[in-house]
Amino acid sequence: MRQTQPQERAPHTASRIMAMMPAVPRVWLVAGGGWIGRGLQVVAQLVAIRILTDGLGTEGYGAFAVLGSLVGWLALSDFSIAISLQNHISERRADGRDADDIIFTASILSAMAAGAFALVLWLAGPWLSALLLGEFDLDPHIGTLAFYAMALPGIGTALGGVAYKIWFAEHRGYLSNLVPAAGTMLGTMAVWLAVRAQPEALLPWTVLLYYAPLAILPLLALAWRAFRARSHRFRGDLVRPLIHRAFRFWFFGVLAAAVLQVDYIIMAQVLPARDIVVYNVASKIFQLVFFVYNALLMALWPVCSEAIARGEWSRIFPMIRRYIVIGAGFTLSCGIGIALFNPLVVNIVAPTLAAPLPFVVIALLTFYTVVRIWSDTFSMLLMSMNDLKILWLVVPVQSLLSIALQTLGASWFGLPGLIIGLIACFMLTVVWVLPMRCRSYTRRLAHSY
Repeated sequence: MRQTQPQERAPHTASRIMAMMPAVPRVWLVAGGGWIGRGLQVVAQLVAIRILTDGLGTEGYGAFAVLGSLVGWLALSDFSIAISLQNHISERRADGRDADDIIFTASILSAMAAGAFALVLWLAGPWLSALLLGEFDLDPHIGTLAFYAMALPGIGTALGGVAYKIWFAEHRGYLSNLVPAAGTMLGTMAVWLAVRAQPEALLPWTVLLYYAPLAILPLLALAWRAFRARSHRFRGDLVRPLIHRAFRFWFFGVLAAAVLQVDYIIMAQVLPARDIVVYNVASKIFQLVFFVYNALLMALWPVCSEAIARGEWSRIFPMIRRYIVIGAGFTLSCGIGIALFNPLVVNIVAPTLAAPLPFVVIALLTFYTVVRIWSDTFSMLLMSMNDLKILWLVVPVQSLLSIALQTLGASWFGLPGLIIGLIACFMLTVVWVLPMRCRSYTRRLAHSY
């Protein structure tokens, strides 16, 4: 039996209540906060679409959407130290040990990584902006400014994301969803003011004002958390364990980005601006659907990590099955609702489109979201075990298929072809490989306990 830490002898009333709650209700508490936060975030994003399509026009908003697609790539600028930290904290919690020393060390490492990444993007900015925005009717200087307006806050958001992972590991993941929601709402308000003011270089200003709050709020939270842990100082002996595990997550993240974050890059080269806007509007709506499940999934991650650390295998797969069924049923219901209220939704969100979303796009995105629910759940389970070997093998193949199939699909069949290519790269790889790996790996580990 572990020794009780001094701070646990007279816990705060709220902490005592939380400690008495069983794991699954705590997951739902974290997920509930996530639903509120994600819901507010996506609603604010939909409001921003209306403001920006009116203010920038179809061409300008298409450029804004392409720049916004860089968020997933910029999230890699902390080299996945945040994810490594989350699992280390979960393991220490399972053993009843303090984690402030590793939190402080990881925060410093992440800041160093973010600074190096920002320098590289600053130097490569003119070339990258021309690559991404060359097909749009933009002055090259404006395009470069808009790229910097996206890249620097994006890196700040990734660094601030360390605070989000700390909160998830501490079962306070509702904060990790409420803070981005607040940032998105602030960004939407700032964009509304900018569009009304109509400054010169409106595109860079709207990009900067929209994404800056998403960086500033978590950076303030991380600074406060690191300040609280400052008595532990930077520990060189923790660098290698953090980096060793982080590199594996980062490598997987790069491969995952090559699967999930190339759609807008391909569209910018192949499809007209109107199709980019249609895809952006439809995908934002379905993001609200997926975020509902993803909030639950992120709350489930530390619970799985702690259960695995204790060898409690009998709890894991029943939870996984239950949440997949809930997620798939919810997605299908939402897909039907979006199809039924399609004209009303478009008229509210993006009236400049002047036409409902194509039914085939709604149907394909519904199916794609179900596929993501299935594959992301098993991916989360493998990452909570720190087992990334199969992902290293299968995701490179998936990334190549993603780029090839989306490019061919968009070239041959337009926007529906691009979505079909995205679905196909999942169906041909992770949809069946990851569940097989989870089953075989957990059987071996269960016998070792």
